[in-house]
Amino acid sequence: MEKSSMHRSQAPNWYRGLDTRTQGDYFGSLSSLYPNEVFLTADKKWIVTRSPDGSVSVTQNVCAHAGAALLSTPGTQHQQARQIVCPIHKWTYSLSGDLLGGPKFEKCKHMALSRPKFNIWKGYILGYSKEELHALEKFGESLSLPKDFLSAENFHFEKEIVYNLPYPRPLMKINYDDGYHVASYHKDTFAAVIDDSVYDWEFGPADTNCSYSIQVVRAKTDAEIDQVLRRSKKERDALGWVNFHLWLKEVLPNVETPIDSNIFAVWASIYGNGYIMPELYEGGRFLAMSYLVTEDDDKSGIQNRNFVEFYVHKSVPDNLRAEALDKFICAYEQSAREDDEICEILWLGHQRDDIEFQRVYHETLEAGETHYHNWFLRHFVT
Repeated sequence: MEKSSMHRSQAPNWYRGLDTRTQGDYFGSLSSLYPNEVFLTADKKWIVTRSPDGSVSVTQNVCAHAGAALLSTPGTQHQQARQIVCPIHKWTYSLSGDLLGGPKFEKCKHMALSRPKFNIWKGYILGYSKEELHALEKFGESLSLPKDFLSAENFHFEKEIVYNLPYPRPLMKINYDDGYHVASYHKDTFAAVIDDSVYDWEFGPADTNCSYSIQVVRAKTDAEIDQVLRRSKKERDALGWVNFHLWLKEVLPNVETPIDSNIFAVWASIYGNGYIMPELYEGGRFLAMSYLVTEDDDKSGIQNRNFVEFYVHKSVPDNLRAEALDKFICAYEQSAREDDEICEILWLGHQRDDIEFQRVYHETLEAGETHYHNWFLRHFVT
């Protein structure tokens, strides 16, 4: 049976029919861009480059002369580029978007490629003004997380994987902020390793264009995880997060971690024009950065996709990095498949136009969903 396609309702719930721009608020990290690299974002709108001196530029992927697409294939174009050349009339631009030459248009040297607003926050290139990013000044402070706990410069960028979403993007964000389903739906994944009796939250301001939420969950004790293994009918390597957690204990015993070693996960989301979702695991040593994109092409129509960048902290020894990454991605994808099932089940009900339901939020386990809901209604629904 084929997966359902995205459906637009004439009578939406609070998030339906209210798509927000998502690609524009995340352009990658300094760890994932090499000097002189030219990168085209997934929606083919923006060219991102990083100069040898470390400066970053984001420009529109449309020539200032006649509107031709400068690049056509998303992803890395060249890692030692010096300039960008229009394929039609050969107008030539610097990596920062300044016009170097337009044949027979000598008087147009002042022209440049259009630039969106963007700034660098903790090594991540975000499409917000400095004033908007002030909302993130106290990010993690009330949770006693160190100021650099999310800094991209402390991580090795390893790889990016793209996952299709057969449902509207906001459903993924809603499910991400819901801790209520973990115990029942993630029985052999997250629930096997986290202590859900303590759920700590921090929320950004509700009246700003950019806001955030952070949820922190701690790991079960070794004895509790041993009990999970004894009760389970599955082998250890079939329990992704359990296997990953125990493997780290075995190969890196008593190692100092970037944040409290008893913190299993820090699940954060930053939302404004769109949303990115940084997920830190195992004492802050592993990072999955999700950003959601809607692509629209003539062949396949509207496609919702989740782009996930995987990082490994520099504290992990180089000789263990590849194996650790494999185990991390294996565990991540096990629980991600379960979340995907949840979103598809939610979408089966939410796409109905002929029924209504009274949404009730758990004051702790669903506090993040409540915060995002109220912020979204304030900024996107009149």
